[in-house]
Amino acid sequence: MGIIGSILHAIAPKALPNYAQAFDGDDLFARFAIDRPLRRAHLMAQVLHETGGASLLRESLTFTTAERLLQIFGVGRHSAAITPEEAPGLLRNPESLAERVYGLGNPPKAKELGNLKPGDAYRYRGAGALQTTGGANSRRMSELTGVDFYGSPDLMVDPAHLLLPALHLWQRGNLNAAADADDILTITKTINGGTIGLADRKGWFERVLPLAGGAAPSLDDDSVLWLQKALNALGADPRLAEDGTAGPATGRAVRIFQSGAGLAADGVAGPRTRAALRERLAAAAITLLGR
Repeated sequence: MGIIGSILHAIAPKALPNYAQAFDGDDLFARFAIDRPLRRAHLMAQVLHETGGASLLRESLTFTTAERLLQIFGVGRHSAAITPEEAPGLLRNPESLAERVYGLGNPPKAKELGNLKPGDAYRYRGAGALQTTGGANSRRMSELTGVDFYGSPDLMVDPAHLLLPALHLWQRGNLNAAADADDILTITKTINGGTIGLADRKGWFERVLPLAGGAAPSLDDDSVLWLQKALNALGADPRLAEDGTAGPATGRAVRIFQSGAGLAADGVAGPRTRAALRERLAAAAITLLGR
């Protein structure tokens, strides 16, 4: 099991088998350069939000209360602008709701998503690791990947293919650069088209980040020693004694690094600081052992 598969297992031990199989191994992620802590953490945060912690293969669109349906798709909430009078007829009726929200019952959205025929809205409802939605997106991903997602929508949730649309979207949106800059807002807008669920995405990110380097950071002597070596390798001035003791000089060097990296300069070498150190070391082609 690769690093990203280990993250999924640790964060979502009851992930659906489709996800567990798809995330088993790092080769595909390496093809898309998802090979640094911040990149892994930001990708996984988005996936875990979009899939309800890897518990959802497709958007269900099954609502049991009018109150909840109107919170999501009601007037002033969504372009569908479903009214209280309509809502009862759309409860427990995912096909009709899909048509009303994403299909011909909402012509501007149907045109935007490429759902041009009756039934397209449900057929091409959100699916896969980043919940690819709409006939146009399915067609586009078919062209990019060579997998016929448009003709066979079930391939979106096939373990052999379900990561491909997500990774191509990530690549086309230049989201590795956004991840390197720790810019979750840009990543969320690219994937979601807005900022829906931003707080939840941030919550997943904070949980994933400590695991994204392959080992959780700690405050033991080995961890502090790695920190000192990393800071020295990146030009700490004055140079630190590499003794594994987190004294005032180490704290000062951490604050200087954090300030230069655009992080909160609190002197605490937590997961985000260590991830930024690894990014800088990787960019400089410097390899250190340990954490």
